[in-house]
Amino acid sequence: MKRLFTAISAGLLTTLLVSCASSPYPLDMNEEQWQKLSPQEREVLLIKHQEFRETQRLEQIKANAKQQELEMALKLKQEERLNKLYSDPAGGNVIMVNLLGGEYRSHKKSYSIQPFSTLLARGETKRIELVMRDAKRRSNTERAYLKYNVEGTGLYLYMSRPSDYNRDYIAVLRDGHWACGSSSRKSFAFSSYEALNNLKIFVQEQNSNCHSRRYR
Repeated sequence: MKRLFTAISAGLLTTLLVSCASSPYPLDMNEEQWQKLSPQEREVLLIKHQEFRETQRLEQIKANAKQQELEMALKLKQEERLNKLYSDPAGGNVIMVNLLGGEYRSHKKSYSIQPFSTLLARGETKRIELVMRDAKRRSNTERAYLKYNVEGTGLYLYMSRPSDYNRDYIAVLRDGHWACGSSSRKSFAFSSYEALNNLKIFVQEQNSNCHSRRYR
């Protein structure tokens, strides 16, 4: 009987320990399996189930701590990199971005975009709040994101969080005049109900050696 129980326990543990589905019985057993066990067998498996769950809990705590440690290290490294760029903004390390006006359309409603200005370093993505006013001068805000790519070749405006799969953005690519300042007008329909129209964007490098200024 002892050998039979050992074999049963080993088989059950092999097939059930890897399961993560919810079950009212230990180790995700089904009712038929549970009913076939004696009270002593059930007690042993309940103990093993508790040990297994505790092991899982501790492993998850360690994994979470490790993930948080990696995320914090990456965040600190990024902050250090950005601080160095802001301390030496010349050469396109930092740009000034002015949103000088435009129209925001949402669900057939139209809003006038209020002027906004910020600085961005290479490789930085910044969350911003666009202030809008409707025809009755009532104000509203919409979340957006500005991203200056690490190569220093383009500025991108998103209405949703940037990602490797998000291709919905307004792009302002380096045109050779950023050192002295460059103006452009952009429009983009982010969806059938959301769009930015005639958005006027001014981009200029910080601390650039500029001898002339060109607008377009």
